[in-house]
Amino acid sequence: MTLNLLDTIGNWNSQLFRELKGRLKMGHIAIASVLSLSGQLVLFLSWSSQIPVPPAATNYQYPTHHRFCTGFDGNAKGDSIKCIKDAAGNFIIHWPSWWLEIFVYLSIFSAIVLFAAGTYMLVSDLDKEERRGTLNFIRLSPQSATTIFLGKILGVPILLYLAAILAVPLHLYSGLAAQIPLHHILGFDIAMVASCALFYSGAMLFGLTTSWLGGFQPWLASVAVLGFLTTAFNAPSIGNAGDLLTFLSPAAVLKQVVYQVNQSSHSNISWLTGEIDRVEWFHLQIGKNFVSSTALSLLICVVATYWMWQGWQRRFPNPTATVLSKRQSYLLVISYQSIILGFALQSNKYSLDEIVCLSIPNLMIFLALIAALTPERQALYDWARYRRQIVPTGSQKLWRKYPILDLIWSEKSPALIAIAINLLSSTVILIPWLLVNPYAFPATIAFINLILIYAGIAQLFMFAKIRNQAVWATCTVGGAILLPPIILSVLSFYPAKAPFMWLSLVFPIFGSSLDGSIYTILPAILGQWTVLVLLNLQLIRQLRIAGESASKALLKA
Repeated sequence: MTLNLLDTIGNWNSQLFRELKGRLKMGHIAIASVLSLSGQLVLFLSWSSQIPVPPAATNYQYPTHHRFCTGFDGNAKGDSIKCIKDAAGNFIIHWPSWWLEIFVYLSIFSAIVLFAAGTYMLVSDLDKEERRGTLNFIRLSPQSATTIFLGKILGVPILLYLAAILAVPLHLYSGLAAQIPLHHILGFDIAMVASCALFYSGAMLFGLTTSWLGGFQPWLASVAVLGFLTTAFNAPSIGNAGDLLTFLSPAAVLKQVVYQVNQSSHSNISWLTGEIDRVEWFHLQIGKNFVSSTALSLLICVVATYWMWQGWQRRFPNPTATVLSKRQSYLLVISYQSIILGFALQSNKYSLDEIVCLSIPNLMIFLALIAALTPERQALYDWARYRRQIVPTGSQKLWRKYPILDLIWSEKSPALIAIAINLLSSTVILIPWLLVNPYAFPATIAFINLILIYAGIAQLFMFAKIRNQAVWATCTVGGAILLPPIILSVLSFYPAKAPFMWLSLVFPIFGSSLDGSIYTILPAILGQWTVLVLLNLQLIRQLRIAGESASKALLKA
């Protein structure tokens, strides 16, 4: 029967068969099973030890207050429930509160292990395949990129899936014992699966595009996922674009489960809900409805997973291609900004938090777009040299007549025009938020200028005749983002003291740098435009040189 099952899997997905055959060893299965069961046992025993027991000492001061007791009044220590005894002299325990905490912490620990460890395993596996040269062998196989993608995601973390399946009985029983409706438990499980697909898809794309990081890849990816999850589960609802962070993980659904049970006064997990009922999306009060919150979380995860999948399908067959085409990037930005606008519209007042919580996610997405759209040196060289020699067909005739269209649509052309179009479309979509926060216009202009400067720096380094262009581009852009605020702070040039320098050099997430007058804002923006023009002139000069024929360059010399 096992052989027939493996044959069926092999006929459906040979990559999955390869992964399962290498990992489903009896020793590995036993270790994963023991670790899962022992972890559940430790969790159960740890919470069992917290159940209050009446002491035998006669000098014990009564009454006792504890969060697991059944009682009425409270005290100032935080253990708000007064313990009362039954006829046998034992404390009456509020068991739903006790089981609720087991359910919540089991869910959080499971998410951390599944996402962080699974990300590490996937990225590490791709790194090993790359170093051994077997990844190129897989590329030459007749399997499609989608088949390989599914085979890796389903096969590499198979032992983690086994450990998670062994935790399902305790997960279900603790949820039902905590008086959580079954459809709420299943909704959280579906959100876990959707988030797992998102994180694993991101891990696959990250491992494929950052091979230059070497063995540092899996550690960086797993630490980033761990930090993200920790923030998502602990962050309260803040009523602005920062709420998107919670909905990119199963944290939003878990918060809704706890909120709907409405037992936070009996347990020690009131920190988890974080005023989830305040969350709105396009002024729809989704935070008060479990179905709406779950549906929005699933929608966001599905959209993000789709774009990760598109990047893998483009990059895996051709490692030198850009992760996304320019056409895809326009659609990606429209979908992303439409989602984040719904969260940003929750607040109707201007504040520093609004700028920070909207600028940081946009910084991340546009840095990712710069990395995804910037072509490598050879592709840019070929575009500059041979684009005029290609016989135009179809849409290329229109591109030949209007060269700007080549910069907008061609995959091998420089990415600056595409980045500028994406920034413009983002600004247009966010106009409803800007109308509510008119003081954010200078920050928005500075944001656009700095992103274009980062894109110009990255393109120049990727076109330079140096080794490890990606490393140099990443370090330079990272330094341009992080070093200016550090240096200015060390020199005691704080935003209130030097607003011109902060608005010109530093990403606009600091409140004081946004309060300058027109005499500060205008020179800062003009300075950014000057730097941007110089970067573009240098890029144009290099493209012109690259576009000259070899004989012309020789005769000119």
